[in-house]
Amino acid sequence: MSRLVLFVLAAAVAGAPAGAQAPKPAPKAPPPAKPWFVDDTKLFEDFMAGLRELGKAGKCLAHEKLHDKMKSGTRAKHAPARAGDAALAPEEVYKLALPSVFVVGSVFKDKDGEWQDGLYATAWAASADGVLVSNWHVFEDLEPSEVFGVTDHKGNVYPVVDFLGGDKAADVAVFRIDAKGLVPLPVADEFAAVGSWVGVLSHPGDNFYLYTTGSVTRYSTNKNDEGKRERWMGLTAEFAGGSSGSPVLNKYGAVVGMSALTLTIEDGSTVPAPAQERRRLRARLRDEKPKAPPPKEKEKDKPEPKEEAKPAPGGATVQMVLKMAVPGPTILKSFEK
Repeated sequence: MSRLVLFVLAAAVAGAPAGAQAPKPAPKAPPPAKPWFVDDTKLFEDFMAGLRELGKAGKCLAHEKLHDKMKSGTRAKHAPARAGDAALAPEEVYKLALPSVFVVGSVFKDKDGEWQDGLYATAWAASADGVLVSNWHVFEDLEPSEVFGVTDHKGNVYPVVDFLGGDKAADVAVFRIDAKGLVPLPVADEFAAVGSWVGVLSHPGDNFYLYTTGSVTRYSTNKNDEGKRERWMGLTAEFAGGSSGSPVLNKYGAVVGMSALTLTIEDGSTVPAPAQERRRLRARLRDEKPKAPPPKEKEKDKPEPKEEAKPAPGGATVQMVLKMAVPGPTILKSFEK
């Protein structure tokens, strides 16, 4: 029996091709990339310093011209890129969007002629030649000399040089910066399905380039104070003040919405009407730490409220904060086909 086994093994060795090599080991996976540790203070201070210099040099679109262009109500003469069909992992969506997302901010002259920090929000690139998109309300209620610029995640600062159009009721603004070679985000021409995955890259509360994920919750509509119809997409991905204009992305890396406002739901009877409690999500820097109102003096002859009375203003419990965005197809209406 042992001779037979040895014969079979010898035959197998003899029949092996000359020069045959052992299979090579599988290549090792590359080490994971190191994360970007965002220095919020440096990013913001460098941005404001660069923007003040652009303002002093007259490189930014003058406030008066911005105001006049916003009154024209025109559509932007630009066609955003269409979405692809390759599904991406959430981390791939982030990497794709990062070079396309900007901090948009402003500076203005005070009564002494000194340049001061204004506000900041979010914007994203719609074309390689400098066309950006944000919310319309970012450019409203400004100081007389207020001008705008943007910075990217690498710290490059660019002036806003033109306002191309948009739609006030839809809360969409399209503008141009003095930059070339940008990485544009595609815009989906269909509504994202309720329940589908979305990601948001924004700048909430001085936390720049924060990435959150969630899902689409519903679509809603209402009339604003001017009687114009508004349409919104609800989502669970988190955002807050400073996130106005943030792209809401689907699994293909396409813009399916744009962060615009939040709606706070509180318990008790002190809850204001929905139109009053909506909070626009740009951040006005000089109002960053508002002063608390002075306490009200207690009326001597007024009896203490009973337990069943309405809760005192400001004492209600927040039950939910709804996140609302401009739907992608609504964004596309601000562009000429």
